[in-house]
Amino acid sequence: MKGQDLSLELPITLNDVLSGSEKTISLGRGGEKVSVKIPAGIETGKKLRVAGKGGVSPSGGSRGDLYLLIKVKHHSLFEREGSNLTVKKQIPFSAAVLGTTLSVPTLEGKSMKVKVPPGFQSNGKLRLKRLGLPDGPKAPRGDLFVKISIEVPRSVTLGQEKIIQDLAESGL
Repeated sequence: MKGQDLSLELPITLNDVLSGSEKTISLGRGGEKVSVKIPAGIETGKKLRVAGKGGVSPSGGSRGDLYLLIKVKHHSLFEREGSNLTVKKQIPFSAAVLGTTLSVPTLEGKSMKVKVPPGFQSNGKLRLKRLGLPDGPKAPRGDLFVKISIEVPRSVTLGQEKIIQDLAESGL
C-alpha cells in the first residue's frame, strides 16, 4: 500500500523563475532533506511532484509523493504578467514634453538606458524586448515594459509659476 501524499508550499523569487534554480527542502523527519529543481518560467499555482518523498505507508508499502505548490514572491521593483515584466518610472512634466533618457533596472541587476521621446503621455509604456521572463525552461524570454507616469509638482516657486502661466497663455 502506498503512503500518503504530502503537499507543501514552496516560495521562490523572480530570479528563480528567470534562470531556474535548485532548492533544498527540509522535511523535518529526522533532518531529511530533498533537493528540487525549479524549472525556468514556472508560475504561481503550478505543482512540482517529487516521487516517493511523501508520507510513509502504515503497512510498510512505498512512500507517497511530495507535491510542492509554487508561490512566486512579490518583487519590490517588478510586476509579472505571464512572461512579461513591468517596472514603473516617474518623470517630471518638462521631461515628458522635451524627452529624456532614463536608467531602467533589469532583473539581472543591470541598468539599461532608455530614450523617452518628446511628447510622451502619462501611463504610456516603453518596451525592452527579451528582458522579461522565459515562458518555459527552453522558451524565449518575454519583454520588460517601462510604465511611465508624469510627476506634477504639488507646489512651485513664484518664478516657476510665472513660466507656467506664460506657457498656459501660449496655448501649452
